[in-house]
Amino acid sequence: MQFNARKRAIITGYSWNISMYKLLTFCCVTLALVCGLDNFAYATTYYISTGGNDNNSGTDVATAWQSIAKVNQSQFSPGDRILFEATQVFTGSLLLQNSGTATQPIVVSSYGKGAAIISSNDGYGFYAYNVDGIELRRLNFVGAGRLANSGSGVHFYTEVHDAHLQHLVLDSLDISGYKICGIDISSWNGSSGYSDVRITNCRAHDNGDTGIASYSEGLQAHNNWYVGNCKSYNNSGRSDVTSSNTGSGIVLSGVHGALIEQCETYNNGWLSAHVYSGPAGIWAYYCDNLIIQECESHHNRSGTLDGGGFDLDGGCTNSIMQYNYSHDNEGPGLMLAQFDGALQDVIIRYNISENDARRYGGGITLWSSGAGGGIKRAQIYNNTVYMTPSASGYTSRAVYIMSPYIENTVLRNNILQTTGGVPFVIDLAGGVGFQGNCYWSTGATPWWRFGSSDIHSLADWRTYTGAERIGSVNSGLETDPQLVAPGAGGSNPADLSRSMNAWKPYQLQPTSPMIGAGLDLNQFGISPGPRDLYGLPTPAAGLRGNIGAYEGSGRPLPVELISFQAEVKSSQASLRWATASERSSAFFEIQRSLDGKTFSGVGQLAAAGISSTVRFYQWDDSQRLTQATYYRLRQIDLDGSSHYSKVAVVSPNSSAQHAISVFPNPAAKGQLLYLDLAKFSGQSVQIRVADLMGQTIHHQRVAADNTAANVPLQLPAQTSPGTYVLSVTSGKQTLHTKFIIN
Repeated sequence: MQFNARKRAIITGYSWNISMYKLLTFCCVTLALVCGLDNFAYATTYYISTGGNDNNSGTDVATAWQSIAKVNQSQFSPGDRILFEATQVFTGSLLLQNSGTATQPIVVSSYGKGAAIISSNDGYGFYAYNVDGIELRRLNFVGAGRLANSGSGVHFYTEVHDAHLQHLVLDSLDISGYKICGIDISSWNGSSGYSDVRITNCRAHDNGDTGIASYSEGLQAHNNWYVGNCKSYNNSGRSDVTSSNTGSGIVLSGVHGALIEQCETYNNGWLSAHVYSGPAGIWAYYCDNLIIQECESHHNRSGTLDGGGFDLDGGCTNSIMQYNYSHDNEGPGLMLAQFDGALQDVIIRYNISENDARRYGGGITLWSSGAGGGIKRAQIYNNTVYMTPSASGYTSRAVYIMSPYIENTVLRNNILQTTGGVPFVIDLAGGVGFQGNCYWSTGATPWWRFGSSDIHSLADWRTYTGAERIGSVNSGLETDPQLVAPGAGGSNPADLSRSMNAWKPYQLQPTSPMIGAGLDLNQFGISPGPRDLYGLPTPAAGLRGNIGAYEGSGRPLPVELISFQAEVKSSQASLRWATASERSSAFFEIQRSLDGKTFSGVGQLAAAGISSTVRFYQWDDSQRLTQATYYRLRQIDLDGSSHYSKVAVVSPNSSAQHAISVFPNPAAKGQLLYLDLAKFSGQSVQIRVADLMGQTIHHQRVAADNTAANVPLQLPAQTSPGTYVLSVTSGKQTLHTKFIIN
């Protein structure tokens, strides 16, 4: 990535806007004092409506204020709430000049059903300078467009020397049309930074520079960040910026202790113009103790280099990239790129890279400048890489070692499967170890490249380079791993909503030689972590697990979970899930977390035991929602074994998550589908299914007394595989979602 110039470029680009906002902050405070506005001693809720009046008190809906200007001129106290009327458009840039606290934050949100729209034209959507204790919830920020706007959508900035501001929450925001970033939380001046930052359920799209970003002057100046269930897409990059790369989906810098999970980035970066580096879907630099997990990054692009899925970049230490799905990116799928500051003690495990490196890099890519000590002690294990030839003419490769300056770094237990002459490994420098990996190629002679030499068998590669040996014992396999259906995962760019079903092609068949063939990582001092990509437990010390991202036996899982959803219902979380089949299942343990990291059991529900039909479950939490809350299922079998579901997130200030859904998704041709129509309970609805050309293939009506969480949908038998759009209409309201038929 070579992103060391980024901070200087961002600061230069922001300097005019920040100076103007400092002046505006001073003027607003002065005006507030001149006008004698009170600094309220007790928490107050203020309402803003397009039908209001700025001369009103603003303390109830009937006496609402009217404009953003009134908010900008006002002083607020800890605990105050500033609520804009939902679905209404308010013109201007929001400027917040007061701090709340972690226990009494100042909350800016919407009242009524839906989200208010802040139309900021050329300026920032929201700007907060040197303040903290702020929560932004359920708002849409819309700029004039990435070519017409000059700022960012939501921008927190501090430059108080060595200050550590506390508690920022951004939840259920939609941010688009800004020249710089959708969300930017940044600092300068020594170790100044923000602690306890949470960005959840947000959408950052159709912006210029980046979707979601942070930076700081001091190394690891920020602390304890969480980014969950966010999407960042269609952020183009900027052709006018050549001094730093642009066009990333999510990039964190300068953070100690961060978790990015359940996020999706796609179609970013096509205008990136930096000649020495490029963007990525999700990545980080100058971070310590960072985890990127359970994310999907796909169809990302670049006008120059990179344009990949995931990256741990220069200055990252003690960090992990796990349980992610990268596919169809122009650049590397899983990358370590060290430009400045040591990149050391990092792990890449249990990920899938499918048809990445369409124009640059490889499925797994390592590059180091050598500065700061280069790459040290990187462990890359139990990933699955599948690579077909690129239509661009670029020679893709499963693994690409681009440079020297890499020490004590080994790839173990990975599946590298290619087709049509795509090489397994291109190693330009040596220095990286390979042990216990599987290599399999179809459609052409398999090959490796070491330096300038091409090698065409595992035995020759082992002899020529010393790879795939543990002492004097040979390791590694050149055999068909017997993946279920490699290449059938995320190849459709119209599919923007994936699930665990997308990873099924990379499970192993029951006869796979990968089962039990993996090296025991504990013998190398490596803990493999608690689970694989699919939620199955990793092998205990002394036992051999599998090669690749799947630790199962190849036989069907005891419980096939096809849907897990959470929504807000009467200020409480309501969980619903469905299983396609169950074999020897005992019960489900419901687990809850307030930080997305530490989960504890809060309830149990008996499972079916044995079932070959779709079964539905529901569990309602008795605890009232007061903040974003995270749930997952731990499914326990009769023999005591268990595995986990994905994580579902709900927020008290947002409408129900997953208003409509189709499951299973993807589904097999001819399979009976089910719709979750609980959103329309008690209403008659019209259902329409259309292909991506808009042609209706199915239409039906559901009576009011039948709308529920498990409405069957049987498509015509002749329905072809592909992506389809489901539309559900009740009165004037229509909701849409996409699903796939394989």
